[in-house]
Amino acid sequence: MSATRTIRTTTRTTRPPLKAGAVAIPLAVLVAGAALLLWSGGDAAARTAKLTVTGAYVREPANPDEAAAYFSIGNTGRADDTLTAVTSSTGRASLHTTNGPKMVTLSTAPIPAGGRLDFSPGANHLMIDDPGPLKPGVTVRLTFDFAKSAPITVDAPVIAISATVPGAGAGD
Repeated sequence: MSATRTIRTTTRTTRPPLKAGAVAIPLAVLVAGAALLLWSGGDAAARTAKLTVTGAYVREPANPDEAAAYFSIGNTGRADDTLTAVTSSTGRASLHTTNGPKMVTLSTAPIPAGGRLDFSPGANHLMIDDPGPLKPGVTVRLTFDFAKSAPITVDAPVIAISATVPGAGAGD
């Protein structure tokens, strides 16, 4: 009896070795893209508004139907922003300005980059309708809404009608 043997052969295909540039070029593109993304994001962040609300107060109302609030909004950023609304914890609030003897409602108020928006007696002011009884020592919560920036909430003290404006002094 004769024995038959089967021999199996396997053919292995080998890939040619990668050239040095095949990995280096895509890696360089990836690193450059990440650097560009970081650079542009940082630049965009540098061009945002940086807002602060200071000096907010509410004047004790002469009548219970309305009160006036005053404040300053500083923008130390490199982009303009816009005050779009203010809400009050005590009544409906609306932006106004004085134009001669007339009070005019404002829908928005611009806040320039590197500048300041002031709401002060005889000029821009916030009217609060039906605020209820407001006496000195009470605070009114005001929330400021902006076109681009996050809302800012402050507690504004009520000051007496005859009181000196907070922060006012010589040269103000």
